[in-house]
Amino acid sequence: MKSILAIGAVALALAAAPLTAEAIGKNEKGCLAGGAIGGVGGAVLGSGDHALLGAVAGCAVGAVVADERKHKETRAEARDRESRERREARDSRRDDRKVPQRVYP
Repeated sequence: MKSILAIGAVALALAAAPLTAEAIGKNEKGCLAGGAIGGVGGAVLGSGDHALLGAVAGCAVGAVVADERKHKETRAEARDRESRERREARDSRRDDRKVPQRVYP
């Protein structure tokens, strides 16, 4: 029981460490976090024999999820930028309109 708690504590520490790192990219963070979680899952579910297999699978899944999240954020930024550009263009056209002068008899 103590070994399972120790493994869980180490897994949490390893999973949280890459989330605070600034020098590595999002895919690498996803791979490290997924690998740590997958390694613990493989060790616990596979009686300790499948820790490496779980870590490899967790790394692959974590990298894919991080990549999808990065693409989603990029698309959202592009959509926001296009919306802002359209709004600015519309507002500039409003400022360039001639205001009709009323002529009173």
